[in-house]
Amino acid sequence: MRRAPLAGLALLLLGARASADTPATKQWVLATAKATGRGGEEFVSSLRVVNPFSGTATVDLTYLAQSPLVPAPEPAGLGDLEAAGDNGAAPKVRVVLGPGETLAIEDVLGTRFAGSLAPFGIPAGGIRVDSDVPVSVLSRTFVANAVSATGVRGTFGFSLPAQAPAETVSAGETAWLPYVSSSPVATEGFRTNLILLNTGAATAVASVALVRGDGTPAAPPRTYTLGRASAAQQTDLGASFGVPGSETNLRVEVTVKSGGPVAIGASLIDNAISSIAYVPPVKVDEPDDAAFGWVVTRGDPTLASAGRLDLLSGVPNFMSGLVVVDCAAGSFVHSFLAWGPGSGVPATNTTFAARPGGGWLFEGASAASGSWTGTISPWVDGSLFGTLAFTTLPSARCPAATTTYEWSAAKAAGFEETP
Repeated sequence: MRRAPLAGLALLLLGARASADTPATKQWVLATAKATGRGGEEFVSSLRVVNPFSGTATVDLTYLAQSPLVPAPEPAGLGDLEAAGDNGAAPKVRVVLGPGETLAIEDVLGTRFAGSLAPFGIPAGGIRVDSDVPVSVLSRTFVANAVSATGVRGTFGFSLPAQAPAETVSAGETAWLPYVSSSPVATEGFRTNLILLNTGAATAVASVALVRGDGTPAAPPRTYTLGRASAAQQTDLGASFGVPGSETNLRVEVTVKSGGPVAIGASLIDNAISSIAYVPPVKVDEPDDAAFGWVVTRGDPTLASAGRLDLLSGVPNFMSGLVVVDCAAGSFVHSFLAWGPGSGVPATNTTFAARPGGGWLFEGASAASGSWTGTISPWVDGSLFGTLAFTTLPSARCPAATTTYEWSAAKAAGFEETP
């Protein structure tokens, strides 16, 4: 995990705000079911799909059925598992929402995907949601035959918000699930079910580890291999890993080694009364290969500045901007183009060098505009922040002058490296 310098941390905390889940055009409901639990519980799932806009929304729902976890073929390690179900031709249904409409889909598997619930023998799975305009999706999985202590019929369950691509775990990333428990007794304590969904079109391989609260391993890690768009659920995770006693402060760490991205989550179940809570994933989001737009976030507001910063193959290779520098004659706008190695431009004029603790230093100059130095640091949400010191060339109007800015950057447009 990269660590931000303290000054940068203060800057980000001052400007940070919690953001709610936002509508998306591509997302995944991690788990749905129409199944009977080990205690006779009748699990059913329903959806709410919201179109917050003034036009019609066309939404495709694709059912990604779970497949069983079986020992992975050789030369896999001892305990490694595989869910090889292929959902490449999974069933799809289309729904249309009017302006501002919330669509309620009760018993989504039974009413929309009847007849294709269990192609791999398990009446459960995820749902991919594709829409022509952004929509929000919330699912609820509940026990439909629950009875209160006084004999009154009711339901209990848990809600799962759909996960957008930024919430999934890409190859090389690690996410974790806190508040994981295990009990050696089936009638007391808690058990945890790990849910995995390969959102990609190729096989995904993920390493899963169980870690105690003090950071020590509770059991040796295990590798899970997921087929194309495959869904899987590891029930009673602690028991499956051989955790011997009662543990109430575990976390699951999932590292995607190849393929994916993979959506993850967990259900925490009270063994005595079968109540369920959803455990969402947490991850440190590495900055994508993309063009980032940056703006000044601290300094003299009259010296506003903005520009572009590119990351390719995980490192910066280009930065540009318009900067305002003061001198005795007034404030003047200057432009700079910082071309790094790999930018595709022969006239490289800037170095981008990794620094201890994470992030990069940069330094460069141009005979046409001046010179520059600065820092670039990643933040946990995939954004960037840093400093820029720009020094002008001396002129008849002004001597050479240096102005230092603090800036932050957000992803503006993604791109992939061409072969």
